Amino acid sequence: MTTLPPETRSRAAVLYQQGVPIRQLAAHFGVSYGCARAALLNAGVPLRQPGRPRKNAPLPPAVAVRARPRPPFDAAAAARLYEDGKTLEQIAEKTGYSRSRVHVLLRQAGVTMRTSRDPRASRISPAKRRKILALWRQGRSCAHIIERARTSSATITKVVREAGLDPRSRGPRRKYDHERMRALRREGMKLIEIAADQGTTPQYVWTVVNAPARKAKAAAAAGTAADAT
Repeated sequence: MTTLPPETRSRAAVLYQQGVPIRQLAAHFGVSYGCARAALLNAGVPLRQPGRPRKNAPLPPAVAVRARPRPPFDAAAAARLYEDGKTLEQIAEKTGYSRSRVHVLLRQAGVTMRTSRDPRASRISPAKRRKILALWRQGRSCAHIIERARTSSATITKVVREAGLDPRSRGPRRKYDHERMRALRREGMKLIEIAADQGTTPQYVWTVVNAPARKAKAAAAAGTAADAT
């Protein structure tokens, strides 16, 4: 599905509001019906209710435009954008080609495509990169960094390596106050609030505050088994 440039979307919205059907807009701009409809929705144009098909309305001469021919696809420029971390959608928007067509043309140009598991550390902002490294040097767990920096473990590893650090080692590990966690929980504080207080994750807090009860339950089960024998 071909992507319409922003200025063409605005023209299509004007024509539609003047009564031109979507199918005629699609034919006029050389795109599919679905693409023309999506362009109108993206422009915030309320669509008319479906009903009896009307005859094609003439294009108003005051706003009639010709579909701008797409420029030739510059594979080298697109490859540079992709290697810089741009998404296929962003390249499609810039070039006027569909996402799927950009994908095919890049592969034909010999570009190695990213997978869903590949980290996007190349596109991470400097502020976010500094936050990941600061948390890492503080000895925070990966789970904590993932939650606080809203990132992935693969990205954390890549950022740490690019900073010249060993992902297998980190700064002094922080010791959490388990007694304070349990005390705050007894006071009725939520897990997420205790986690914020201690600088860890709600899952870790849950494990800590429930550890005594789990140990007692395991001991009781062991005693019952011993009595039965």
